[in-house]
Amino acid sequence: MATVMQACETSPSPDEMVPAILVRSCVAVLPVAGAGLSIIAELRVPLAASDHLVVLAERLQTSLGDGPCLTATDSGQPVVADDQTLAARWPLFHRELHRQTPFRSVASLPLQNLHQHGLGALDLYSEDPDAFSSAWLQQVNVDVGDPIAAILFDNPSAAHLTGEPPTAGSTGGSGPNQAIVQNRLRIWLAVGMVMERAGLVNADALAALRAYAFSHDATLEHVAELVTTSQLDPDRLLR
Repeated sequence: MATVMQACETSPSPDEMVPAILVRSCVAVLPVAGAGLSIIAELRVPLAASDHLVVLAERLQTSLGDGPCLTATDSGQPVVADDQTLAARWPLFHRELHRQTPFRSVASLPLQNLHQHGLGALDLYSEDPDAFSSAWLQQVNVDVGDPIAAILFDNPSAAHLTGEPPTAGSTGGSGPNQAIVQNRLRIWLAVGMVMERAGLVNADALAALRAYAFSHDATLEHVAELVTTSQLDPDRLLR
């Protein structure tokens, strides 16, 4: 996990790209072919994908409303799904995963905040049909999943994703600092919504948001708010 943390600390990319940095770092340090991050608000929204093939795989779970990611988030437990398990538990997802991607096994780690509320998942993809073991995944959950959850969610503004008020003594402050973090999370959600609609990778989805903001003399934060509150259809960003 030190590699992942270092990538976040040393990256020249803006805060909006932190989820993308995290998934690319996971692919760099773990024996996986791809990684995706998603958040569960009212619906499952992808936050980041390591490449366009993971974008496809993540979109499948969202569009079908089924898959290891949702099971891991609901149960709060890591899920290992080899090719045989995928076929038995999620047959539609398994069929489309085979048809659209080279991935043949999936491991999903629930991402929880300090209060153990499930807010999303980290999905790891492999082309090996039997790539992951439960013991390995439990260790990865501690070494990688928990720190990623801390980076993304352990702040008061994460409460708006679960509809809960910030708790007394929580870190992250209030006022301007809290507003900054809320804006950052809103941008991540907007990027994910554009990724989901258009099948774009993170950088291209963020570029579409920025281009729309520039052409309409608006801030990126304002455009993200419009998208995430359904006042602006993501399709309009792509015209």
